Amino acid sequence: MKKIFCALIIAVLCCSSAFSAERAKVDTAILTYLGTTEAEFQEALDDLRKALTPLLSEESAKQEWEDYDLLEGFLSELVKARRVVHFYDSLMAMQMALRAGQVDEIVLPEPVVMYLIANNPKDYDIQFSLNMMPSTISFGFKAGNTALKKDFDDAIKAMKKDGTLMTIEQRFIRDLGSGEPERIKFTEFKSSKAIKVAVTGDLPPIDYIAADGRATGYNTAILAEIGKRLKRNIRIISVDAGGRSAALASERADVVFWYRNTEGLKTPKKLGKNLKNVMVDSPVNGVILSEPYYEWDTDLVVGRSK
Repeated sequence: MKKIFCALIIAVLCCSSAFSAERAKVDTAILTYLGTTEAEFQEALDDLRKALTPLLSEESAKQEWEDYDLLEGFLSELVKARRVVHFYDSLMAMQMALRAGQVDEIVLPEPVVMYLIANNPKDYDIQFSLNMMPSTISFGFKAGNTALKKDFDDAIKAMKKDGTLMTIEQRFIRDLGSGEPERIKFTEFKSSKAIKVAVTGDLPPIDYIAADGRATGYNTAILAEIGKRLKRNIRIISVDAGGRSAALASERADVVFWYRNTEGLKTPKKLGKNLKNVMVDSPVNGVILSEPYYEWDTDLVVGRSK
């Protein structure tokens, strides 16, 4: 009997160890970063986890993390379990992977998550937030296309100064709630060479493509205003998030949206460089960026609703 009891205890312990080992890994989906590879991103994330584990036991370091409101979110979660990152070229692919159980969580900007939950309240649960990570969206241009970049920069600066950017943000993001954004009408100009702009639809309602295939939402409203100010026609094409730089290189598009230019990230000095290497999606060779025109401070980690 004693032998049987011992065998049962060992079996239970083995099962518990297997379960713990299984939960020590969390599969995480993010939209493809163009400035790094998935393998490079994972290596940097693993290095960060190794550096964090002893550092978080230091009282002086703890105070720094708490000052930046980072300790209770992503960084503490990173120490608890190894995040295995998977790049996805579209939001739809990320959502399908989450529903199928191929990943445990997806990471998206807070305005995007709140819009998805407003439209599908039973589908998602917010796991935790990544605070104090100011990310921006800029327009990306092929290197050498400095004239078009300057035109966009001048328009963005003017829109910031006269309040147009804030008005469009309020209308198409803050006050939108659920449902589709309104249809946007572009001003047409005769004898104007069209500017081809690639949209993805992967960050609704910021970058949004409606069910009928038309582009709308915040980015499209910004483009309509820029086109009007430059007296240039805007032509919208659709690409996956992972295909943006290729669309520029092939000249299929003159302009793309560039996400996650997280240069403003505040971190303790001991880990600032490592953390930025993980979080910043710098422009790839051959791409130059405009003035940023939209910023958010928080990403949210979302799992399946239980």
